[in-house]
Amino acid sequence: MNNHMYTTVLLLFISFILSALLSYALVPFVKNLAKKANLFGVDVHKSWRPLIPKIGGIAIFVGVTVSILITSFLFDMVDNRVLAFIISTELAAIVGLWEDFRELNPVLKPVLLALVGLPIVFMGAYYPYPNLPFVGKRTLTILYPILVPIAFTIVTNAINSMDVLNGSMTFTSLVAASTIFLITLIKGNVLTAYLCAALLGSLTVFAYYNKYPAKLFPGNIGSLYVGASLISIAIIGSVEIALLVTILPQITNEFHIIYSMRGFRSAKNLSERPVFVENDMLTANPSKKAPLTLVRMLTSKCSLSESEAVNMLVIISIFSAILALITEFFFIK
Repeated sequence: MNNHMYTTVLLLFISFILSALLSYALVPFVKNLAKKANLFGVDVHKSWRPLIPKIGGIAIFVGVTVSILITSFLFDMVDNRVLAFIISTELAAIVGLWEDFRELNPVLKPVLLALVGLPIVFMGAYYPYPNLPFVGKRTLTILYPILVPIAFTIVTNAINSMDVLNGSMTFTSLVAASTIFLITLIKGNVLTAYLCAALLGSLTVFAYYNKYPAKLFPGNIGSLYVGASLISIAIIGSVEIALLVTILPQITNEFHIIYSMRGFRSAKNLSERPVFVENDMLTANPSKKAPLTLVRMLTSKCSLSESEAVNMLVIISIFSAILALITEFFFIK
């Protein structure tokens, strides 16, 4: 193993482990903070409806950020792309925490999430010559900076929309992050691979606390931070198409919800829930007024337990990940 390869492996390993350890160490603090601030979410898909601390995403956010800062200085990886990543994802975390404390206007939220992408644009942390499937490299110097905020809104909301069951957002995001990590590593993009490694470390630890039955919810701070991290990494690493293909289930879920609800609306104002819970089994709500979600579609023919529904979402995500790998390596010139 030559020195460059050894350094790369060490960088990725430290980034992953440090992020994981930091997130693990922060979990008790986050639980206590949620208790003091009375920030609990009702686990509506359990018959006993337990109250769960809902700001677990703080552990993800701090774990990833501190890991990246430390490894950046240790391995001399500090540049405008790393700083743009940290600033954009921090802004997303702030928006998420704001919503966890106080419900955001559903029309204002996508606007704020678009603004989150501006540090990527202003700091020039993007490559406006994307490789597109079948047609190859295209010059988008004028259009690309406009597309970045739009992409931030779509991806962050898509990841946020998947946070409906115990572990659903965490495990499907693990699939997406693993896919982008693999692609960037194969392409030799060390910087984006190590950003991904940090995200994977925190998500792996958090998955233990968020899996069924959940002991901790990511909250809006968690899902919006993860979404902003994924799109930031994809833009910085020029793997935008791969990410969009990987998270097709999340994007489909988001747009189905928006369409069926006739626009942006708060989930708290819904007159009908997408699924019923009977004997801890999920059954699709047949009402036309209920939002159309992936979980509702999965339970339309037969009832599923919460764990079964999450497993099916993960399987769908894996299929999308395979499609993303095929697209990236066989259909992008």
